[in-house]
Amino acid sequence: MTEAADIETDALSALAPAGREAFAQARAGGKRPLDALGSVAARDLPLKDPVFAEVERAGPPALTPPDGFATLVLIAKLTRHCNLRCTYCNDWREGPGQQMTPRTQVLMLRRAAEDARAATLKFVWHGGEPSLLGVRRTLGFLWLQARLRRPGQMVRNSLQTNGVGLTDEMIALWKLFGVRASVSLDGPREMHDRTRRTVADTPSFDAAADGIGRLKAAGLFAGALVVVTEEIAALDPLYLVDALEAAGVDAAAFLPVRPSSADGSGPCLAPEAFARFLVRLLDALRAHPDRRLAVRELDALHAAYQGTGTGFCELRGPCLGDYFGVDPDGQVMHCDKFLGSDAHVLGTLAERSFAEMRASTEMRALKDRYRAAQTRLAACKWFGRCKGWCPHEAHIADLRGTAGGCCGLAEVFAHFARLEADARREAAHA
Repeated sequence: MTEAADIETDALSALAPAGREAFAQARAGGKRPLDALGSVAARDLPLKDPVFAEVERAGPPALTPPDGFATLVLIAKLTRHCNLRCTYCNDWREGPGQQMTPRTQVLMLRRAAEDARAATLKFVWHGGEPSLLGVRRTLGFLWLQARLRRPGQMVRNSLQTNGVGLTDEMIALWKLFGVRASVSLDGPREMHDRTRRTVADTPSFDAAADGIGRLKAAGLFAGALVVVTEEIAALDPLYLVDALEAAGVDAAAFLPVRPSSADGSGPCLAPEAFARFLVRLLDALRAHPDRRLAVRELDALHAAYQGTGTGFCELRGPCLGDYFGVDPDGQVMHCDKFLGSDAHVLGTLAERSFAEMRASTEMRALKDRYRAAQTRLAACKWFGRCKGWCPHEAHIADLRGTAGGCCGLAEVFAHFARLEADARREAAHA
């Protein structure tokens, strides 16, 4: 049996035999994995919720192909349950009602299919901890994607995981359907294990590092997500890089710790302190080219400095209406970063389509706030590069009374300018 066949066997073991046969026949006929999964009958799925049979009876959406080229990004809180209790996290919840039901998933997917301008649907599986969905519920969500997307729409899936407790079957399923995963790892073991404890109050570093290794072996590792606290920011950058590389990390994104979006309470690394951290990290990597760590923020900020595309949402400028966070109960906000902020709630999937949310009074109010922040920041000499940074940064600055004439990234761009000037002088004297 080939490796690909082994992966399919592990990933689809939860399907009934007739479902596995239907999938195999569809794949043999040239269908991609998601389309092949859509060929499986509802009765052969491992979930018996009546919504799957209802979707099957309704048939494919009576919609034409997209008339635009936009990407609709949905940060889907498929579950709020989590097996960690991170000290700075505002996202996890316990108890019933904290997992998105198949019926709410259907509503989300139908709303996404209705969006005629969206040629691509990009789902970012968020939590809580998405791996806690398990293989059966993950298969159900993917089956619904296959059955409900608009003809001609591309579907892409990625997720953020803590890497703890990943099963072979789950990794095989993600690999089969191309679901790439970013793993949260907060730097060196001693710091990670202080901030990212399990529900049983035990360390999680070793389990996260093991998850990274297994995801890399499967070709699914998209990089580490490092929350930069004041303690992390104060580290020797080389010590931080070496700790990450020792854990198998070759690419990382660094996220400044942010407080509650409801009232600004909780730990917060000042934007200027985050910029100084990035400058120190850049200098350390430049001085030690044997370190191969790719840093998303440094790459994106350098591209912005050069005036080229960054591929990074936080530096793209206006993003309202292209990114939506969807809670397990179907409530929708502008991006999951704004969890807890009533001002950023745009309605529910039951009440409104995404097009209606874009045209809503709530969205107009958010755009007015965004324009006011942009006007305040426009005097900064680097505004053309950073575009004001992420709107969430302006929101937190307003809550904490720290809003000024710069988003906080000026020191990074000024450092790029100094390095560029030094390089020109060296070239002139060569």
